[in-house]
Amino acid sequence: MILSRILLGIYYLLRIYLGVMFVGIILSWIPGSMKYSFFRFIRKCSDLYLGTFRGKLVIGIFDISSLLGILLYEGILDLFILAFFR
Repeated sequence: MILSRILLGIYYLLRIYLGVMFVGIILSWIPGSMKYSFFRFIRKCSDLYLGTFRGKLVIGIFDISSLLGILLYEGILDLFILAFFR
């Protein structure tokens, strides 16, 4: 009972981080957004994971490696749910 609540809490924290990553990606498209410290903090937090993927899959002028990182992260979260809450 307690372990399942802890695992569910971890899952929700990981889902919140997924949202932070999405916001970080969107902020990278907005010029001038990095002059605000809150937006720099969001981008720095999202780059903890997405930074490893940046620049790996570039098609023309589009860097879609962040999409690959997001898909991998979603897959890991799905495996987490299947492993612990089935």
